[in-house]
Amino acid sequence: MPNTINNQSALINQLISNKRLESYKAVFHCSNEAELIGAYLWNIEVCSALFPLLTSAEVTLRNSIDHALTQSFGRFWWRKGRLRYNSYAPDKEPPFSVSAITNNFSKATNQVKRDKQARYNIANVRPLHQEIIAKTEFSTWEFILDNEFMGDELIWPAQLGKVFQGKWPSTSAASMLSSTKDLVKTVREFRNRVSHNEPIWKRYGVGSQEDSIAHLHEKIDRIYKLILLISPRKAELVKEQNFLSSAMRVCSTNEITICQNKAKTHNIDSIKELRHAMMEATAQNHTIIIETSEAPHCKLIPLRY
Repeated sequence: MPNTINNQSALINQLISNKRLESYKAVFHCSNEAELIGAYLWNIEVCSALFPLLTSAEVTLRNSIDHALTQSFGRFWWRKGRLRYNSYAPDKEPPFSVSAITNNFSKATNQVKRDKQARYNIANVRPLHQEIIAKTEFSTWEFILDNEFMGDELIWPAQLGKVFQGKWPSTSAASMLSSTKDLVKTVREFRNRVSHNEPIWKRYGVGSQEDSIAHLHEKIDRIYKLILLISPRKAELVKEQNFLSSAMRVCSTNEITICQNKAKTHNIDSIKELRHAMMEATAQNHTIIIETSEAPHCKLIPLRY
């Protein structure tokens, strides 16, 4: 807990820059250095809790698009000459979105080759379709939603209903494609920040602890919205696996208080009291700190919500 690193300023300064901590001072209710470090540790916990949800969104999008395009255009549908787009001309450079997709698949293919050569000492590697897909960057699936691929005998709108099986925000295919691309961009950029353990609660206008929580809840809602748009069944699985409730539980003032070592401790002396504490944690979807004769300080976390 944060209070175990009291009076360790030199160590803290080596691990965390003062500039990084200043942003926490301005937003979180910290009366001492231990609480400040607690807020910092909470951000790390939030990143960890969000990662399964973000990974689910990326993989669901990737697999849904690839499955639809493979059925319609065959395996390796991204190869030169097979990926058709609106502005194509024999003597004209492809637009950015097309070049980006080509480059992403080239990098993914080379990565598969390097990995298999290193792992199995194979000289001539022939990457499989699914191996390449698994190595693609998230941005690949944002670029494929570009308007360049919208038109007769192109990817969109013919594949929209196959890829996005949830309730559409618009009956217009063009509007649907545009809004979904924006949504994917939002999720991808947020995923990148989470991957680098940045202060992901930050954005313009966040001036308080409550603002930071509201911002994170908004992001969680958009991630889930993307999954629901692609596959209502996958959205249900995300709930069943507790990815959504875990993210919401950690993105809370209660969890900040726990990380700052300011949370109330529940003394548990019987199975009945433990059951009551578990029911409270589950009903409110929050972590409870308990203390027993065998365990002086434990986190009680709801398994299902």
